[in-house]
Amino acid sequence: MSSSGGTPKRPRTSRPGPVRPVTSRTTSAGKPAPARSARPRSSVSATSVRRFATRARAAHRVALRPLLGALAAAGVVGLLAWVVLASPLLVARTVEVVGTELIPAPAVAALAEADLGTPLALMDTGALVDRVTALPMVASAEAMRVWPSTIEVRVVERVPLAAVPAPEGFDVVDAEGVVVDVRPDVPPDLPLVEVDVAVAGADALRETTAVLQSLPADLRAQVEQAGAASRDSVTLRLRGGAQVVWGSADDAATKAEVLRVLMTTPAAVYDVSSPTTPVTR
Repeated sequence: MSSSGGTPKRPRTSRPGPVRPVTSRTTSAGKPAPARSARPRSSVSATSVRRFATRARAAHRVALRPLLGALAAAGVVGLLAWVVLASPLLVARTVEVVGTELIPAPAVAALAEADLGTPLALMDTGALVDRVTALPMVASAEAMRVWPSTIEVRVVERVPLAAVPAPEGFDVVDAEGVVVDVRPDVPPDLPLVEVDVAVAGADALRETTAVLQSLPADLRAQVEQAGAASRDSVTLRLRGGAQVVWGSADDAATKAEVLRVLMTTPAAVYDVSSPTTPVTR
């Protein structure tokens, strides 16, 4: 159709593209092979996106676990530290004394009063032991924390062995010669040791106390006095009046056995200084 007075317009036509020849494939049997279907374009579904996000969050949580665990552990440690070191739950409130017979237990407990109210973990047990061992009758001591609120003091006392003349009366000494007490008179259950140290020497005094220490308890209880003019001439006077020539502190066990046998026969003197050839007279 054309408009009047003008050149008629040609209708637009689309140019056909190049036509690719269709080739058919045949199988080995000579039959045509089925045509290949076009591959669909790959696409990411919403389900895949959600799965990816879930996995990402899970991986993030796994990565945070060590950090969260460390923070939790630090919190627990901090809480425990506060309970042990700063809270009033584990402070020293009572003192228990074990092992005293000659020393009054309250005298030992009083030395721990300075530690009452202190957290047990911060208590200086060494300082307390030093205070307790300063007591003359204490040979050794141990301070222990007994949770939740007790201080336990274990004491090993010195054992009085003999009385030695002193300016103030009589020094009560143990086997090591440590003065544990001073008495105006000789205690009735202890022997009197008389050694002139200026003449006989300090070794004579030590040897005498060593002999007394080596005696069995029943024999020592029968000794009223002990002395020595030298290291090898220790003598004992029994409460019944008899004298024992002991000699040195060597062979103490054998001498004690021999003395037991000799004492079955009354005598004024029992000489066990040579235990293989004892003498009575």
